[in-house]
Amino acid sequence: MTADQHRRAFTSFAAALMADFDRYVTRAADDGGAPDLAADRVGYRQAAVWVTDDEFDEMVADLGNVLRGRLDNRPDGLRRRRTVTTVHLPAD
Repeated sequence: MTADQHRRAFTSFAAALMADFDRYVTRAADDGGAPDLAADRVGYRQAAVWVTDDEFDEMVADLGNVLRGRLDNRPDGLRRRRTVTTVHLPAD
């Protein structure tokens, strides 16, 4: 993909993420209140880490292993479907 194609793809990705979050906060407002991020286990954060390429690859593999261990879970009346989103960018 060209740089512009990547920009458009990332913009679509970010717009979809923003739409998901908007649906979440709108649902709370429609219920007459404000969203309770802590109770709903909603979070958004950004962390900068100083790592070598090898350390970064290991970290990404670790994160993938944590997620893979849960991807086969199925609805059972107790589980709530959640979306986990990651973006990796160099910070320089």
